[in-house]
This record gives sequence, structure tokens and C-alpha cells, in this order.
Amino acid sequence: MKPTLDPWVERQLRHLPTERVPDPDALWDAIQTELHAPRERRRGSLWRRPVRSPLLVAAAAMLAVVSGAAVAAVRMYTPPTRWAVVPLAGAPVVGGRTLADSGALAEGEWLETDGRSRATLALGRIGTALVGPDSRVRLERTGLTEQRLTLARGSFHAAVSAPPRIFVVETPVARATDLGCAYTLDVDSTGTSRLRVIAGSVELRHGNATTIVPMGLIAEVGVGGRIGTPYAKELSPVAREALHRIDADSARPADLDVVLGAMYGPDDHPTFRRRSAITLWHLVGRVPPTRQAEVYDRLTALVPEPPGVTREGMLALDRQMEERWRETLYPSWSDGGRTWVTRLGRRLWEWAVR
Repeated sequence: MKPTLDPWVERQLRHLPTERVPDPDALWDAIQTELHAPRERRRGSLWRRPVRSPLLVAAAAMLAVVSGAAVAAVRMYTPPTRWAVVPLAGAPVVGGRTLADSGALAEGEWLETDGRSRATLALGRIGTALVGPDSRVRLERTGLTEQRLTLARGSFHAAVSAPPRIFVVETPVARATDLGCAYTLDVDSTGTSRLRVIAGSVELRHGNATTIVPMGLIAEVGVGGRIGTPYAKELSPVAREALHRIDADSARPADLDVVLGAMYGPDDHPTFRRRSAITLWHLVGRVPPTRQAEVYDRLTALVPEPPGVTREGMLALDRQMEERWRETLYPSWSDGGRTWVTRLGRRLWEWAVR
């Protein structure tokens, strides 16, 4: 069967000039020559080159064909409406039925495990999750542009490979939106949710508040509380408790000193320095104004201010300066660093599947 081009691609190809296009070997030789030419000569030659040159015509044609093939492939993809479940231990229950062997989870159904049960769950065709003991997971949606679960309780470890914002997990107090990553999400009996990001980053939303949690950090959301300050997994238990009290506005006088003292020592791994700086970046705007300068000084001791950021501006919580520093700390975690990857990937995906 002869393959057909996407209608949009066909329309674009009709507008291309009908000049002779060089053979593929000559085309790639010309491209390589341009790539290895001195920068100044390349810049000038590109501006002087006629718009309808055979090289540009060939490149446009190749781009159109490749784009059409990519779009056609995405449009041919149909997400499964039932997600495969494989027991790893015990006897998980799917839709009220105990699994003796593999099964499938449909929209609206619950996957439940007891204290002795564990299972793997295929996240459509974009990833896999491990569902831990004493867990309840419901499949809410299996669409192309959004695949959504509810984790009512228990533990859920997901590894996802898809455009950002396709995969979402709701908990009783928060929403975790995948930005291309691997993470663990735990929900206890009260509904308190704890997110640990293993790779990439996750957007954690609670009410109108949103926090991006990058790789190696943990964030918690309690019932009736706000999103906790993200902290490194290396942070000591004593410092974690102090940080939790700061987030809950019930801090003791010495709590901030404990947290600042735990933010990276000379014998710690350099990665912990960066993670500690991210925690302090959040704390500048969360501690009382009388103590902001202490947090700022500790932050600059770990990571100096980037150009364009001032002490006065940061203590005044200037949004542009905060974003500039955040980009320095973790480029893919910043709004600027996520913009073209997240938005372009998402828009292309949505456009392709319309």
C-alpha cells in the first residue's frame, strides 16, 4: 500500500519551486562544507545566498517529508484504553477482581494492593509504574494529550518517557505533573503526599500554588498546608523536621539556624551544594523579613549571585531576579529553561493528534 502524506505537508510541497535539486551525496557534502566553514564566512554566505537556491529547496523538502512522517506516526498511535497490570507479589485486586495472573486496568477502575501485594502498571505506552503495598490507584483518563491517575494512598514509582505534561497523578492534596522524569510519590493514611524526584523534574501543584521539584529533591504537601520547601535527600532528619516547622509557620527560634547549618559542609558532595542552594532559594521568601538576610548570605556562600542579581532586589523578592538566579542553579528547572522544550513539545504533540 502506497503511503500518503499528511494534507498539510502536501499543501506546503505544492508551493515549493520546481528547480533541479542536487543528488543526496552532493547535498550532504555542501551542508558539511557550510558547517565547517569559519563563522564569519558562514554568516555572510547565508545572508547573500538566494532564498530559492537548490540547497534550501532540498532542505525544505526534506524537512516537510520528515515532519509529515513524524506527524503521521503520532496520528497512527492509539493509546490503549486498558493498562496492563502484572502482579509482583501477593494478589492485587483490579476492578474488584483478584489477579491470579496478569490483567488490565480500565478507566474508572481501582488497582488495590494489600500489605503483601505489589504490581507493575503499564502507563499506556509512555512508561511503567511500580505500585507498592497498601496502595489504591484509579485510572482516570487514557487520552493522547493527557493520561491521568489518582493515587488515594500508598506508594507509586513512575518512569515516564513522553512530552511534558502528558502524565498526571492526583493525590488527596496535590497534583504531580510529569515534565519528563522518574519519581516516587507516597501518600499516607491522612492524605499527606511526599514527592521524590529521581530524574528530570516534576511540577507539584496545591491549590493555586505551584512548585517545580528538580532531580534529587523531595517536597511534601500536608493536609491543609502549603507545598513544603524542596530539600535534598541528603538533608539530616533533624534539619528536615526544622524545615517542616518553618513551612508550617510553627518554627522554633533555633529552627532556621539548624537548617542553615545543614546546608552543605566541606566534606559533602558538590551536588549537595547545588541542591542546598535550591532549598535556600525557596527559603528567602518564606522566612520572616528580619531573617531573610541570613538565608541570602548562606545562599551566596554556596552559589554566588549571577549577573543582574542584587542583594537588595532578592530581599525585596524581585521576580525577575529570582528567576535569573533560579536559572543559574538549575537551568532545566527554571521557567526560561523549560519554555521552549516544554511548550514546543506539548504544542507539537497536541497539533499532531488533533
